Amino acid sequence: MYNVLEKEVYQCLAAAGVPTPEYSCFPLEGALTATSWPVALKIMSPRIVHKSDLGGVALHLNNQEELEEARKNILHRLCLKGFTPDSKDEWIVTRQYTGIELFFGVVQDPVFGKVILFGAGGTTVELFRDICYIDSEAGEQEIRNGILQTRVGQYFARGFRGIKYDPGPIVALVQKLQRIEVRELDCNPVILTEEGPVVVDARMVTGTCITQSKPLKFIPEIFRPQRTAIIGVSSHPEKVGYALAKNNSGDPDCYYVNPHLDKLFDKQVFPRVEDLPQIDTAVLCIPPAALKDSIVRLAVKNVKNVVIITAGFREAGRDEHFLEELAAKYGIHIIGPNCLGIYANGKNLTFGPGTPKAGDVNFFSQSGAIVAELMDKAVYKNIGFANIISAGNMADVDFADLIHSYEGAHPVNLYIEGVSNGKNLLRAIRGSKVPVRIFKAGRTEAARKAAFSHTGNLAGNYEMFTGLLKSVGATMMRDINGLLYPYHFEKVLVITNAGGAGTVISDMISDKLYPLSQAQIDSLSKVLPKHWSKNNPIDIIGDATYERYLKALTIADSFGADAILVVVTPQFMTDTNKIGEIFYTHPFRTKVFPVLLGGEKMETACRRLRSEGVTYFEELSEAVSYL
Repeated sequence: MYNVLEKEVYQCLAAAGVPTPEYSCFPLEGALTATSWPVALKIMSPRIVHKSDLGGVALHLNNQEELEEARKNILHRLCLKGFTPDSKDEWIVTRQYTGIELFFGVVQDPVFGKVILFGAGGTTVELFRDICYIDSEAGEQEIRNGILQTRVGQYFARGFRGIKYDPGPIVALVQKLQRIEVRELDCNPVILTEEGPVVVDARMVTGTCITQSKPLKFIPEIFRPQRTAIIGVSSHPEKVGYALAKNNSGDPDCYYVNPHLDKLFDKQVFPRVEDLPQIDTAVLCIPPAALKDSIVRLAVKNVKNVVIITAGFREAGRDEHFLEELAAKYGIHIIGPNCLGIYANGKNLTFGPGTPKAGDVNFFSQSGAIVAELMDKAVYKNIGFANIISAGNMADVDFADLIHSYEGAHPVNLYIEGVSNGKNLLRAIRGSKVPVRIFKAGRTEAARKAAFSHTGNLAGNYEMFTGLLKSVGATMMRDINGLLYPYHFEKVLVITNAGGAGTVISDMISDKLYPLSQAQIDSLSKVLPKHWSKNNPIDIIGDATYERYLKALTIADSFGADAILVVVTPQFMTDTNKIGEIFYTHPFRTKVFPVLLGGEKMETACRRLRSEGVTYFEELSEAVSYL
């Protein structure tokens, strides 16, 4: 790596069309001059990375006398820091500009490759970290999405003191940085003047850039298993092979393999892979040492999809690159290792607790335990799945491949701890025809270590991950329970008998609240008490009865919202059981979800809603977790 001199940085930036300051360079002992004032004076040395740390910068110099005095002061400060300039070092005098201080940067991230940074600039950039992350392949709208994630981005969204700034020049500068090949670049500050942004100080490091060459896999067949086999079934109830066999005991197109068994669950057990009829998907729960040979024998039989349950690889410090090599050599698609299995096309190729109900939820997870937990919770909540993919260590097929290959119409929900090819993940989300929602674990250092210990995936920089994913259009979930729901709503109405609950939910989904028109307010006023909120959330007051809930809901159903959350809290006069009847005895055009807050007084109503197959919530956070 090489630290580029400031004048060389300006030359590189100018060649890419990036605005740079007027500047002049002078020998260490030569005379200093300036063509206009004010200026900045800086030491320029290949031995100095951060000039400010050594006191090598003087700003706001307004005349020749101040310029000469600044030189003396800089040399004195350098001496105190133990730095002695030599003949290779120079002075650089740059014109100073007035305006808003911004920060732009380029980094090479091991997960996402080249990433552009933007945010508030100046001497406090590291203290306040008001920055966003923008992918090097991001288009204009994605760049704008990133800019608006920062506080300084509000200059462009809402303006400041009567002035609203055009984000166009900022977007254009980001696009120019996307085209520069550099290992690391800090442009700080970049002054936003009336004429546009100007880089007035910059640091560049050249060297090898990170490239990610793994192509996206398009494998829609992974969601359509037809004829399957479980390699390594067991007659011992405590074994994974037993659970897999039991979950598929009623499927005539699922075959078993174990050389030591003849029959299991009244089905023939084949001694060898070679003895199987033609299959398209195999699930392996065998010792690690037997995997390679089994995969090769399956490939010979033209099996394309292989799900490896077996653990003890990267998460245990063992190499698993041979799996990726086998997948490439034989043109097969490997899920896992270290996973719970898959549920697709109505086939439960997992060792999870029972067979999921068929439904609309697509759930792809790195953690098998999270899959098992939410599968069990889904039974309790009467929620059905279209696809469940426990991705495990993702030695071959990863989240990007799954998103890229999904051809259905419902949102894709992901539980992610870490990824190794972030560029492909961004590309897949960018091209997805359905919403992608993500719960990202690994926010803290302790969580990152825990994630690596059981999936072998580095959780990475949380802020960069969430920032990039938001910019590309993914929804970052706040509650892991949101992974259970297939809904995607942009306009939500809230009906509540508690102002406090309405306030809390407003904070959670302020950008999703459906705005009421005056005509809609007037229609509700005809059936609600005089002092109702006249806003969304629609607070129908604490003494609301079954009749008031039903009238308000009937009117609101005609407003055109995507969904209505009906919050019920247990007041003295609240007949929760009667109110609960509304949700299974009255049809509505809008999606309606009861939110029953409380405990004992809600038990009977919740039980009845479950028996009627009604989706309901018991916590405000879960009620909005998928939004």
